[in-house]
Amino acid sequence: MGRQRTIRDQNFWRSPRLMNCTTEDKVALLHLLTAPDSNITGVYPLVPRIAGAELGWTADQWLQVIHRLQDEDLVRYDHNRFVVWVRLWWDHHSASQVTGPKLRDRTVSEIRRIPGEWLGEFLNDFKERLTGDQQRLVEDLLHSDRPRVPEEVPIPQQCGIDTLSANARPNNKPQPKTLTETSSVSSRKLDMSGIPSEHQTNVHRGLVKAMTSGKLRFAPQVIVNAMAENYRSVSSKPQNAMALTLYLAEHLNNAPSANSSRP
Repeated sequence: MGRQRTIRDQNFWRSPRLMNCTTEDKVALLHLLTAPDSNITGVYPLVPRIAGAELGWTADQWLQVIHRLQDEDLVRYDHNRFVVWVRLWWDHHSASQVTGPKLRDRTVSEIRRIPGEWLGEFLNDFKERLTGDQQRLVEDLLHSDRPRVPEEVPIPQQCGIDTLSANARPNNKPQPKTLTETSSVSSRKLDMSGIPSEHQTNVHRGLVKAMTSGKLRFAPQVIVNAMAENYRSVSSKPQNAMALTLYLAEHLNNAPSANSSRP
């Protein structure tokens, strides 16, 4: 039997956070908030092929939309673990409810599976929506003697898209071959191997913002290489990846290191 998911209409259709979203962006968000693979914390495994098929898109089309949603800080997606974090999950689901007696153990179990680079930010957002007693309860449960589950999250192998149920009907309507074009600064075409994985999304967001505001004076890969040089610096590493990317996009010069021109 399927689960019931609730979307709070005012928090979605009239949300200021979605003002820059295209129709496809909003469809993808609705899917992420109601997907069959979703859980109770909004951080769960999701394979592009499966997510795209559920929407009538290809995996590449789905990833294109996910990149736009990442640029708006509405989702995070880990391409190595195939894990998505729906950043506006608690705008539509009750954080207090998942700390109740029936769900708290499951909630803690799911939190223990969140990739380490996301965990601190996730907990800050989660706890802001709880009472003081609920915050202390979550802290006690997370710091109990139970070992943390390894960060590798299992990828779903069987789900509704792989086997048809008796009530399922194939989508035979012709699908659009192209979606709304996204920024030409694609994180998939840039070599970000020199950027720590937890900062790559913010570097890409900085490049996109610089391009859309007309401040991108240099090739995106040149900016990425300059950022990588900053991260290799032993004495001074960037504190705000997006802010420094924006600065370098406009002011990078031919000096041997960008550290001397850091804002």
